Amino acid sequence: MKHFVTLLFVITLSAGEMYAAAPADSIRKEMKHLKGEKLLQAYHHLCRLAAAEDNMGYELRCIREYLAESLRQKDKEAEARARVTQLYCYYNYEMTDSISYYLPEVLSAMKKNGTWDYYYNAWNVLIESYLYEDKVQTALFEAQKMYADARKRKNNYGLGTSTYGMACIYQTMGRFREAEKTIEESIAALSKADEISQLLSAYNVLGETLDGLRKYEKLRKKCAEWKAVIDKYKNEALRKGYTPSLNGRYLYCTLATAVAELETGHYDRAKGLLQLADKYAEGRKAVARFKLLQVKARYYAATKQYDRAIACNNENMGIMTAAGDSVSLLTVQMQQADLYTQAGRYKEAAELYSLVIPHKDKLRNTELAKQLDELRTIFEVDKLTLRNEVITTRLYLSLIIVALLLATVVLYIIYTRRLRRKNRALYDSILLYRKAESDMETAARLVPEEELDREGKIYRRLCELMQKEKVYKDTELNRDILSKRIGTNAVYITNAVRKYADGATINEFINGYRLRHAASLLTNNPDLNINEVEYRSGFNSRATFNRCFRAFFGMSPSEYKAVSKEKKKTKKDSSDEKA
Repeated sequence: MKHFVTLLFVITLSAGEMYAAAPADSIRKEMKHLKGEKLLQAYHHLCRLAAAEDNMGYELRCIREYLAESLRQKDKEAEARARVTQLYCYYNYEMTDSISYYLPEVLSAMKKNGTWDYYYNAWNVLIESYLYEDKVQTALFEAQKMYADARKRKNNYGLGTSTYGMACIYQTMGRFREAEKTIEESIAALSKADEISQLLSAYNVLGETLDGLRKYEKLRKKCAEWKAVIDKYKNEALRKGYTPSLNGRYLYCTLATAVAELETGHYDRAKGLLQLADKYAEGRKAVARFKLLQVKARYYAATKQYDRAIACNNENMGIMTAAGDSVSLLTVQMQQADLYTQAGRYKEAAELYSLVIPHKDKLRNTELAKQLDELRTIFEVDKLTLRNEVITTRLYLSLIIVALLLATVVLYIIYTRRLRRKNRALYDSILLYRKAESDMETAARLVPEEELDREGKIYRRLCELMQKEKVYKDTELNRDILSKRIGTNAVYITNAVRKYADGATINEFINGYRLRHAASLLTNNPDLNINEVEYRSGFNSRATFNRCFRAFFGMSPSEYKAVSKEKKKTKKDSSDEKA
């Protein structure tokens, strides 16, 4: 996937140039007889071929040769292109430290030469690397810095590139309204720039954002604008005597248009657009095939052709498995479970839900922990910066101390608010997770008894015992007691839980019910004392209860209780206002 991004970037930097598909050895032989611009073009083509070979050492050697020749010829455009290509090589091999090390030198050279489009493209590599590493807050701060720089210079391309980056970050964070606002600002700025590739990418992000906001009438209108931009570029290229490869651009525009038609009930139009998209997708990378299959699955589900929708999703699961993208795979698996439910295939839905939901929950907790760690790191960096200023500016010591205290308070307030916001988002996610879990259990109960194996029957009886009699409230509950209650032996019950509860132990299974009950108590009775919740849920140790609760839900019982009280008060105030 990252190689695809690199190749796409290098190609779009030279939109309109046509090269023969010659091997690297042949190019090097020809280069002995080339001079000037033609020699630089040959070096550029050599770098493009090297990027496809998955050999960082060889690729960097080609790029450095290209850079050396551009410096020898004093060609500012070629120098800038070589420097950006080098940064993307580091990005492609996940060398963020190298990007951070070389970026100041690169930006300084481009600032000196006045190659501003490449200047902002180079800066954007760092933002993309942060985003790839899930450092979304750091990426957002860097994009905001780029935006301020571009605004100061009144550079449209810089404004468009920085707002494009911010929109991608907001979209990653699920903040679609902010993403919509910033990507529209990006399109407005990039429409005034000469380079069109970033503009078309911005339209793609706008399409995904409007889909997330379910603004399908607006999406249809924007897709028409999007296609007009591609058509205009194509016609201008043809007039200049070359034929650009735009199938990828037309593919994403066509798929976005198909979504708009599909979601507004125009199924025949959507079908025709998907047939056209099939042609555009021929011979393209797996990422294009994945997007096409996603939209096809939506179309087939909307037209109740569930078997075909499921087949599309199955193919996408294969693509994500081959790519090693476990996060996207979980999303596709959840979509597949939903399709099974819509198709009435409840057993398969229940099995897939039981597989996916625990993993999604663990992933969500991991992501939240990463974001909190990132915020702590940012906080510590800011404190260190202020501390260094105190040391280096002794003449203004008192002023800096005051500034440090104010900054610390502000940062603490920001951190606290963000933590509360994240806890509120996590609380909502927990409620959704509990609803999904309830739906999964409902679906599981619909599976006929005769279709279950021995472990499945034991697991069902075990779940019914826990749900109806709430035996988990007994602090002494263990495997032997459960075995006697449902009339089986300890080995069978252990095997049943391990098979149907995602490899959990008996203690983890019991504690899962205790923790869900504790969460329910805190949700419905936020004024309850934590010790009372612990006792009613079957725990006999406050330390154990706190540790298990945080590991399971991503926050402490006290934090959960605080959010629950806040939600309840907000709901009450809203009801009072309506009354």
